[in-house]
Amino acid sequence: MRRILIVAGEPSGDLHGAYLVKELKKIAPDIEFFGIGGDRMKEEEVDLIYHINDISVVGILEVLSRLNFIRKAMRSLYYAMVERNPSTVILIDYPGFNLRFARLAKEMGLVVIYYIMPQIWAWGMWRAHWIRRFVDKAIVILPFEKPIYDRMGLDVCFVGHPLLDVIGVGHSSTKDIIGLFPGSREDEVKRILPIMLRCAKELANEKFSIALAPGIKKKLVSEMVKQIYPCAASCGEVEIFEGSPYEIMERAKLLLVASGTATLEAAIVGVPMLILYKLAPLSYFLGRLLVNIPYIGLVNILAGSEVIPEFIQWDGKPSKIVPHMRKLLTNQAARQEMERALISIKNMLGEKGAAARAAQIINEAIK
Repeated sequence: MRRILIVAGEPSGDLHGAYLVKELKKIAPDIEFFGIGGDRMKEEEVDLIYHINDISVVGILEVLSRLNFIRKAMRSLYYAMVERNPSTVILIDYPGFNLRFARLAKEMGLVVIYYIMPQIWAWGMWRAHWIRRFVDKAIVILPFEKPIYDRMGLDVCFVGHPLLDVIGVGHSSTKDIIGLFPGSREDEVKRILPIMLRCAKELANEKFSIALAPGIKKKLVSEMVKQIYPCAASCGEVEIFEGSPYEIMERAKLLLVASGTATLEAAIVGVPMLILYKLAPLSYFLGRLLVNIPYIGLVNILAGSEVIPEFIQWDGKPSKIVPHMRKLLTNQAARQEMERALISIKNMLGEKGAAARAAQIINEAIK
Protein backbone atom coordinates (compact mmCIF):
# COMPACT_ATOMS: atom_id res chain seq x y z
CA MET A 1 0.00 0.00 0.00
CA ARG A 2 1.24 3.49 -0.87
CA ARG A 3 1.41 6.05 1.91
CA ILE A 4 1.19 9.84 1.78
CA LEU A 5 2.01 12.15 4.69
CA ILE A 6 -0.20 15.25 4.60
CA VAL A 7 0.15 18.32 6.83
CA ALA A 8 -2.43 21.07 7.34
CA GLY A 9 -2.01 23.30 10.39
CA GLU A 10 -5.09 25.52 10.20
CA PRO A 11 -8.87 25.16 9.75
CA SER A 12 -8.85 26.31 6.13
CA GLY A 13 -6.03 23.86 5.37
CA ASP A 14 -8.02 21.07 7.02
CA LEU A 15 -10.98 21.88 4.77
CA HIS A 16 -8.96 21.92 1.56
CA GLY A 17 -6.93 18.91 2.67
CA ALA A 18 -10.10 16.88 3.18
CA TYR A 19 -11.36 17.68 -0.33
CA LEU A 20 -7.96 16.84 -1.80
CA VAL A 21 -7.80 13.48 0.02
CA LYS A 22 -11.33 12.68 -1.16
CA GLU A 23 -10.37 13.33 -4.78
CA LEU A 24 -7.12 11.39 -4.50
CA LYS A 25 -9.01 8.38 -3.15
CA LYS A 26 -11.22 8.42 -6.24
CA ILE A 27 -8.13 8.10 -8.43
CA ALA A 28 -6.05 5.83 -6.21
CA PRO A 29 -8.12 4.14 -3.48
CA ASP A 30 -5.10 2.17 -2.28
CA ILE A 31 -3.34 5.24 -0.83
CA GLU A 32 -3.11 5.49 2.96
CA PHE A 33 -2.93 8.99 4.49
CA PHE A 34 -1.50 10.14 7.81
CA GLY A 35 -0.26 13.44 9.24
CA ILE A 36 -1.66 16.60 10.84
CA GLY A 37 -5.14 17.94 10.19
CA GLY A 38 -8.55 18.52 11.72
CA ASP A 39 -11.98 16.97 11.94
CA ARG A 40 -12.65 17.17 8.20
CA MET A 41 -9.47 15.32 7.29
CA LYS A 42 -10.22 12.79 10.02
CA GLU A 43 -13.61 12.17 8.39
CA GLU A 44 -11.68 11.25 5.22
CA GLU A 45 -9.79 8.63 7.25
CA VAL A 46 -6.53 10.52 7.57
CA ASP A 47 -4.69 9.06 10.57
CA LEU A 48 -3.93 12.17 12.63
CA ILE A 49 -0.66 12.36 14.55
CA TYR A 50 -1.73 15.79 15.85
CA HIS A 51 -4.96 17.77 15.57
CA ILE A 52 -4.88 21.35 14.27
CA ASN A 53 -6.51 22.53 17.51
CA ASP A 54 -3.20 21.72 19.22
CA ILE A 55 -0.93 23.71 16.90
CA SER A 56 -3.00 26.42 15.16
CA VAL A 57 -1.87 29.86 16.37
CA VAL A 58 -1.68 33.32 14.82
CA GLY A 59 0.70 36.18 15.61
CA ILE A 60 4.45 36.17 16.23
CA LEU A 61 4.24 36.29 20.03
CA GLU A 62 1.55 33.61 20.08
CA VAL A 63 3.76 31.31 18.01
CA LEU A 64 6.70 31.91 20.34
CA SER A 65 4.59 31.03 23.37
CA ARG A 66 3.76 27.65 21.79
CA LEU A 67 7.17 27.03 20.26
CA ASN A 68 8.18 24.09 22.48
CA PHE A 69 4.93 22.27 21.76
CA ILE A 70 5.20 22.94 18.02
CA ARG A 71 8.75 21.56 18.03
CA LYS A 72 7.48 18.48 19.86
CA ALA A 73 4.80 18.04 17.18
CA MET A 74 7.42 18.29 14.44
CA ARG A 75 9.60 15.63 16.12
CA SER A 76 6.62 13.30 16.50
CA LEU A 77 5.68 13.78 12.86
CA TYR A 78 9.27 13.15 11.79
CA TYR A 79 9.40 9.89 13.74
CA ALA A 80 6.09 8.84 12.17
CA MET A 81 7.52 9.64 8.73
CA VAL A 82 10.60 7.50 9.40
CA GLU A 83 8.50 4.63 10.74
CA ARG A 84 5.81 4.59 8.04
CA ASN A 85 8.08 5.51 5.12
CA PRO A 86 5.66 7.40 2.82
CA SER A 87 6.59 8.04 -0.79
CA THR A 88 5.26 11.59 -0.83
CA VAL A 89 4.64 14.53 1.51
CA ILE A 90 1.81 16.98 0.76
CA LEU A 91 2.07 20.30 2.60
CA ILE A 92 -0.88 22.70 2.84
CA ASP A 93 -0.20 26.36 3.65
CA TYR A 94 1.09 26.79 7.29
CA PRO A 95 4.58 27.83 6.09
CA GLY A 96 6.38 28.35 9.41
CA PHE A 97 5.99 24.65 10.19
CA ASN A 98 5.71 23.15 6.73
CA LEU A 99 8.82 24.62 5.12
CA ARG A 100 10.95 23.31 7.97
CA PHE A 101 9.32 19.94 7.67
CA ALA A 102 9.90 19.99 3.89
CA ARG A 103 13.64 20.01 4.60
CA LEU A 104 13.34 16.87 6.74
CA ALA A 105 11.30 15.15 4.04
CA LYS A 106 13.81 16.02 1.30
CA GLU A 107 16.67 14.72 3.43
CA MET A 108 14.82 11.38 3.40
CA GLY A 109 14.56 11.54 -0.40
CA LEU A 110 10.77 11.99 -0.47
CA VAL A 111 8.74 13.86 -3.08
CA VAL A 112 7.51 17.14 -1.57
CA ILE A 113 4.38 18.71 -3.05
CA TYR A 114 3.08 22.02 -1.71
CA TYR A 115 -0.66 22.63 -2.15
CA ILE A 116 -1.72 26.21 -1.34
CA MET A 117 1.66 27.88 -1.29
CA PRO A 118 3.03 30.29 1.34
CA GLN A 119 2.00 33.87 0.68
CA ILE A 120 5.54 35.11 0.15
CA TRP A 121 4.13 37.90 -2.01
CA ALA A 122 2.69 39.36 1.21
CA TRP A 123 5.66 38.74 3.46
CA GLY A 124 8.54 36.33 3.80
CA MET A 125 10.35 36.56 0.44
CA TRP A 126 13.33 35.24 2.37
CA ARG A 127 11.53 31.91 2.27
CA ALA A 128 12.01 31.68 -1.48
CA HIS A 129 15.34 29.83 -1.14
CA TRP A 130 13.73 27.25 1.15
CA ILE A 131 10.98 26.67 -1.39
CA ARG A 132 13.43 26.26 -4.30
CA ARG A 133 15.53 23.77 -2.34
CA PHE A 134 12.87 21.64 -0.68
CA VAL A 135 9.70 21.74 -2.82
CA ASP A 136 9.44 19.54 -5.92
CA LYS A 137 6.05 20.72 -7.16
CA ALA A 138 3.91 23.73 -6.25
CA ILE A 139 0.14 23.91 -6.70
CA VAL A 140 -1.28 27.43 -6.37
CA ILE A 141 -4.88 28.59 -6.00
CA LEU A 142 -4.60 32.33 -6.73
CA PRO A 143 -3.98 33.45 -10.32
CA PHE A 144 -1.21 35.97 -9.64
CA GLU A 145 0.86 33.40 -7.71
CA LYS A 146 1.91 31.30 -10.72
CA PRO A 147 4.08 34.01 -12.35
CA ILE A 148 5.78 34.62 -8.99
CA TYR A 149 6.81 30.99 -8.60
CA ASP A 150 7.55 30.65 -12.31
CA ARG A 151 10.18 33.37 -11.93
CA MET A 152 11.71 31.34 -9.09
CA GLY A 153 12.15 28.40 -11.47
CA LEU A 154 9.69 26.23 -9.56
CA ASP A 155 7.53 23.52 -11.14
CA VAL A 156 4.17 25.24 -10.51
CA CYS A 157 0.53 24.73 -11.56
CA PHE A 158 -2.52 26.96 -11.05
CA VAL A 159 -5.68 24.92 -10.38
CA GLY A 160 -8.20 27.56 -9.31
CA HIS A 161 -9.59 28.12 -5.84
CA PRO A 162 -11.01 25.07 -4.02
CA LEU A 163 -13.63 27.18 -2.25
CA LEU A 164 -15.58 27.28 -5.51
CA ASP A 165 -16.37 23.60 -4.99
CA VAL A 166 -17.03 23.90 -1.26
CA ILE A 167 -19.61 26.67 -1.48
CA GLY A 168 -22.91 25.88 -3.14
CA VAL A 169 -24.29 29.32 -3.87
CA GLY A 170 -28.04 29.50 -3.35
CA HIS A 171 -30.39 32.43 -3.43
CA SER A 172 -32.23 32.91 -0.17
CA SER A 173 -35.22 35.21 -0.55
CA THR A 174 -34.91 36.17 3.12
CA LYS A 175 -32.10 38.60 3.93
CA ASP A 176 -32.91 39.26 7.56
CA ILE A 177 -29.65 39.06 9.52
CA ILE A 178 -26.19 40.54 9.87
CA GLY A 179 -23.57 37.80 10.10
CA LEU A 180 -20.62 37.98 12.48
CA PHE A 181 -17.53 35.91 11.59
CA PRO A 182 -15.01 36.49 14.40
CA GLY A 183 -12.42 33.92 13.28
CA SER A 184 -11.53 30.27 13.61
CA ARG A 185 -9.04 30.43 16.49
CA GLU A 186 -9.88 31.06 20.13
CA ASP A 187 -7.46 33.96 20.55
CA GLU A 188 -8.92 35.64 17.44
CA VAL A 189 -12.45 35.29 18.75
CA LYS A 190 -11.50 36.74 22.14
CA ARG A 191 -10.05 39.85 20.50
CA ILE A 192 -12.48 40.38 17.63
CA LEU A 193 -15.93 39.26 18.79
CA PRO A 194 -16.28 41.95 21.53
CA ILE A 195 -15.74 44.64 18.88
CA MET A 196 -18.37 43.04 16.65
CA LEU A 197 -20.85 42.80 19.51
CA ARG A 198 -20.38 46.44 20.47
CA CYS A 199 -21.12 47.34 16.84
CA ALA A 200 -24.20 45.14 16.96
CA LYS A 201 -25.49 46.86 20.09
CA GLU A 202 -25.55 50.19 18.24
CA LEU A 203 -27.88 48.73 15.61
CA ALA A 204 -30.70 47.85 17.97
CA ASN A 205 -33.28 46.99 15.31
CA GLU A 206 -31.13 44.40 13.55
CA LYS A 207 -30.76 40.65 14.13
CA PHE A 208 -27.27 39.18 14.37
CA SER A 209 -25.96 35.66 13.92
CA ILE A 210 -22.49 34.55 15.05
CA ALA A 211 -20.83 31.86 12.95
CA LEU A 212 -19.31 29.37 15.38
CA ALA A 213 -16.18 27.93 13.76
CA PRO A 214 -15.20 24.29 14.32
CA GLY A 215 -13.14 23.96 17.49
CA ILE A 216 -14.56 27.12 19.10
CA LYS A 217 -16.58 26.32 22.22
CA LYS A 218 -20.13 27.66 22.25
CA LYS A 219 -19.83 28.35 25.99
CA LEU A 220 -16.94 30.77 25.36
CA VAL A 221 -18.93 32.71 22.77
CA SER A 222 -22.10 32.65 24.85
CA GLU A 223 -20.29 34.17 27.84
CA MET A 224 -18.86 36.93 25.63
CA VAL A 225 -22.33 37.70 24.27
CA LYS A 226 -23.80 37.92 27.80
CA GLN A 227 -21.16 40.44 28.82
CA ILE A 228 -22.49 42.88 26.22
CA TYR A 229 -26.07 41.62 25.94
CA PRO A 230 -27.05 40.57 29.50
CA CYS A 231 -30.56 39.67 28.31
CA ALA A 232 -29.55 38.14 24.97
CA ALA A 233 -31.02 34.75 25.83
CA SER A 234 -34.47 36.24 26.32
CA CYS A 235 -34.34 39.18 23.93
CA GLY A 236 -32.93 37.33 20.96
CA GLU A 237 -30.74 40.12 19.61
CA VAL A 238 -27.89 37.69 18.90
CA GLU A 239 -27.91 34.00 17.99
CA ILE A 240 -24.95 31.63 18.02
CA PHE A 241 -25.15 29.49 14.91
CA GLU A 242 -23.46 26.07 14.94
CA GLY A 243 -24.38 24.93 11.41
CA SER A 244 -22.73 25.66 8.09
CA PRO A 245 -21.41 29.25 7.93
CA TYR A 246 -22.71 29.44 4.38
CA GLU A 247 -26.26 29.32 5.71
CA ILE A 248 -25.55 32.58 7.52
CA MET A 249 -24.02 34.10 4.38
CA GLU A 250 -27.06 33.12 2.34
CA ARG A 251 -29.42 34.83 4.80
CA ALA A 252 -27.22 37.85 5.50
CA LYS A 253 -27.64 41.32 4.13
CA LEU A 254 -24.25 42.29 5.59
CA LEU A 255 -21.26 40.57 7.20
CA LEU A 256 -18.58 41.61 9.67
CA VAL A 257 -15.64 39.31 8.92
CA ALA A 258 -12.31 38.67 10.58
CA SER A 259 -9.73 38.74 7.81
CA GLY A 260 -9.05 35.30 6.40
CA THR A 261 -10.68 32.64 4.27
CA ALA A 262 -14.16 33.91 5.21
CA THR A 263 -13.62 37.04 3.10
CA LEU A 264 -13.23 34.93 -0.05
CA GLU A 265 -16.17 32.76 0.99
CA ALA A 266 -18.32 35.89 1.31
CA ALA A 267 -17.09 37.12 -2.08
CA ILE A 268 -18.14 33.83 -3.72
CA VAL A 269 -21.59 34.04 -2.11
CA GLY A 270 -21.72 37.72 -3.09
CA VAL A 271 -22.73 39.28 0.23
CA PRO A 272 -21.44 42.78 1.17
CA MET A 273 -19.02 42.85 4.08
CA LEU A 274 -16.62 44.80 6.23
CA ILE A 275 -13.26 43.39 7.33
CA LEU A 276 -11.84 43.81 10.81
CA TYR A 277 -8.86 42.30 12.52
CA LYS A 278 -6.89 42.69 15.72
CA LEU A 279 -3.66 41.13 16.99
CA ALA A 280 -1.76 41.45 20.25
CA PRO A 281 -0.12 44.94 20.01
CA LEU A 282 3.48 43.70 19.77
CA SER A 283 2.54 41.01 17.23
CA TYR A 284 0.84 43.68 15.12
CA PHE A 285 3.84 45.99 15.33
CA LEU A 286 6.27 43.26 14.32
CA GLY A 287 3.90 42.10 11.59
CA ARG A 288 3.72 45.57 10.04
CA LEU A 289 7.51 45.60 9.81
CA LEU A 290 7.42 42.38 7.79
CA VAL A 291 4.29 42.72 5.63
CA ASN A 292 4.84 44.47 2.30
CA ILE A 293 1.29 44.75 0.94
CA PRO A 294 -1.22 47.57 1.61
CA TYR A 295 -4.25 45.38 2.44
CA ILE A 296 -4.96 42.49 4.77
CA GLY A 297 -8.11 41.07 3.14
CA LEU A 298 -7.62 38.62 0.27
CA VAL A 299 -10.54 40.21 -1.57
CA ASN A 300 -8.74 43.56 -1.60
CA ILE A 301 -5.41 41.95 -2.52
CA LEU A 302 -7.06 40.31 -5.54
CA ALA A 303 -8.87 43.51 -6.50
CA GLY A 304 -5.75 45.63 -6.11
CA SER A 305 -7.72 48.25 -4.18
CA GLU A 306 -9.76 48.57 -1.02
CA VAL A 307 -13.14 47.53 -2.42
CA ILE A 308 -14.02 46.20 1.07
CA PRO A 309 -13.34 48.63 3.94
CA GLU A 310 -10.76 47.31 6.39
CA PHE A 311 -10.68 48.18 10.09
CA ILE A 312 -7.40 46.91 11.45
CA GLN A 313 -6.08 47.04 15.02
CA TRP A 314 -6.85 50.46 16.55
CA ASP A 315 -9.19 51.39 13.68
CA GLY A 316 -11.38 48.47 14.70
CA LYS A 317 -13.86 50.32 16.90
CA PRO A 318 -17.61 50.88 16.64
CA SER A 319 -17.32 54.63 16.07
CA LYS A 320 -15.58 53.91 12.76
CA ILE A 321 -17.27 50.66 11.77
CA VAL A 322 -20.95 51.38 12.47
CA PRO A 323 -21.28 54.32 10.01
CA HIS A 324 -20.06 52.05 7.21
CA MET A 325 -22.51 49.36 8.30
CA ARG A 326 -25.39 51.84 8.17
CA LYS A 327 -24.30 53.00 4.73
CA LEU A 328 -24.31 49.47 3.30
CA LEU A 329 -27.66 48.73 4.95
CA THR A 330 -29.42 51.84 3.65
CA ASN A 331 -27.56 53.04 0.52
CA GLN A 332 -28.57 50.84 -2.43
CA ALA A 333 -25.95 52.35 -4.75
CA ALA A 334 -23.14 51.57 -2.30
CA ARG A 335 -24.38 47.97 -1.93
CA GLN A 336 -24.60 47.44 -5.67
CA GLU A 337 -21.10 48.85 -6.20
CA MET A 338 -19.68 46.39 -3.68
CA GLU A 339 -21.68 43.49 -5.12
CA ARG A 340 -20.27 44.20 -8.60
CA ALA A 341 -16.75 44.21 -7.15
CA LEU A 342 -17.39 40.84 -5.48
CA ILE A 343 -18.53 39.31 -8.77
CA SER A 344 -15.28 40.45 -10.40
CA ILE A 345 -13.24 38.95 -7.56
CA LYS A 346 -15.09 35.64 -7.80
CA ASN A 347 -14.37 35.50 -11.53
CA MET A 348 -10.62 35.80 -10.80
CA LEU A 349 -10.64 32.55 -8.81
CA GLY A 350 -10.84 30.25 -11.84
CA GLU A 351 -13.23 27.38 -12.50
CA LYS A 352 -14.71 24.74 -10.22
CA GLY A 353 -12.81 21.47 -9.79
CA ALA A 354 -9.61 22.75 -8.15
CA ALA A 355 -9.25 19.80 -5.76
CA ALA A 356 -9.82 17.29 -8.57
CA ARG A 357 -7.22 19.00 -10.77
CA ALA A 358 -4.76 19.09 -7.87
CA ALA A 359 -5.37 15.39 -7.23
CA GLN A 360 -4.59 14.54 -10.87
CA ILE A 361 -1.36 16.54 -10.72
CA ILE A 362 -0.31 14.85 -7.48
CA ASN A 363 -1.19 11.39 -8.78
CA GLU A 364 1.00 11.94 -11.86
CA ALA A 365 3.85 13.21 -9.69
CA ILE A 366 3.88 10.19 -7.40
CA LYS A 367 3.57 7.44 -10.03
